[in-house]
Amino acid sequence: MPTSRLTTETAQSINDLFNANVRQIWGAGNWPDLTGWGEARFVGNSLTYPNDLSKTANWTANNVLVFANNISNPADNRVTASKILENITFTEHNVTQVVTAFGATMYQASVYARPAGRNYLYLAVNDGTTTFSTFFNVQTGNVGTQANVQSANVQQCANGFFLCTIVYQTGANATSQTYKAGISTDGSTITYDGDVKGLYLWGNLIVQQNNVSPQQFILPWDQTGEAEIDVLFQAWVDSPAMITYPRGQGFVVTRDGFQMISSAGGFMGTNGYVSYNTNPANPIYIYYRRVPYNYSGDEYSATATYVAGQYIYFTRTTGASTGTSDYYKCLATTTAGQDPEDTPSKWEIQPVPEMISQPLIWQTYGDWLIQDGQADKAAQAYGIVEAKKNEEWDRIQRQMPDSFQMTVSTHVTSQSRSW
Repeated sequence: MPTSRLTTETAQSINDLFNANVRQIWGAGNWPDLTGWGEARFVGNSLTYPNDLSKTANWTANNVLVFANNISNPADNRVTASKILENITFTEHNVTQVVTAFGATMYQASVYARPAGRNYLYLAVNDGTTTFSTFFNVQTGNVGTQANVQSANVQQCANGFFLCTIVYQTGANATSQTYKAGISTDGSTITYDGDVKGLYLWGNLIVQQNNVSPQQFILPWDQTGEAEIDVLFQAWVDSPAMITYPRGQGFVVTRDGFQMISSAGGFMGTNGYVSYNTNPANPIYIYYRRVPYNYSGDEYSATATYVAGQYIYFTRTTGASTGTSDYYKCLATTTAGQDPEDTPSKWEIQPVPEMISQPLIWQTYGDWLIQDGQADKAAQAYGIVEAKKNEEWDRIQRQMPDSFQMTVSTHVTSQSRSW
């Protein structure tokens, strides 16, 4: 039925039914809303957007160009590592972020780094009084000059990256700290004429190491910069894509997210989270279902401003998709006129995955028939829904084998095994 023949009330009713059915269809089977095995997430990180250094609201790029999502990261192999390239100015070349700090507290700062024309990383944190720093050669994997740190180490990782780590203690009066990941020409020089060279960086991290509360190791349902979690099926200490028998990471579901627990069990403060106080147990690796897309929102207005989390209905006016309409989620506060075409970085389209489109359409049609008093026809529509779901599940299982890795524990008197 052409939409032009629908009344506003009918169109809204059908749209509401469609959107209400998304969760039912979404959770009914192994649709593409499931993540790949072992997506890496950081827990207890003081830094925001640890992988995307292009987020100017959080990161300051000092005389460098930032290219987000540039190459595969060393943990889960997603293309989420950033590249920073120095400009030609005679100055320091780095990215920085300011976060809160507790006085007289031990912290660990780390980042995965790989050469992009330069071989040396300068990793530093300043607590307002003291700069804690170390130079790392991320070509050979050597630790260079250190200043004011408790310890520094480097560890070789996948995809040509090295994990570079420093441990330091803030001063007694510290209330904030500035994290810095910079480029060096030779392992001692940080102020120089740039030559459009640089480093790949991923997993910038600051974690507290003493006086740790359990809440610091909660993985939020909706973590900034990551897909929102609907259901968390499994978590691992090791990447299941790289290790035959990865160690499982225990967790408890809470209102705020997923509380990570130690192998000893229980919420036991620092001792209970000892695996998270040392590298490389951060990040953790998870397998989860994403939250369903949302297909509701007011029509876009060019005179309105929007904030993160709002949804709009927008019709494209240029390109091959002219005239097509979709729902979009706002990712950052806009100014008037910043629409999904002009400012795509501030919007995220809400696509309808092909695999669930037909079941969704027929389910919605059946519900509309019920509202219209046509129960017999509705029963036929619901039968088509089941047939469409079975067709798609069969296609997934036969053509795209998806086996869920289950962990089975034997009786306490027997040897524990995973299958």
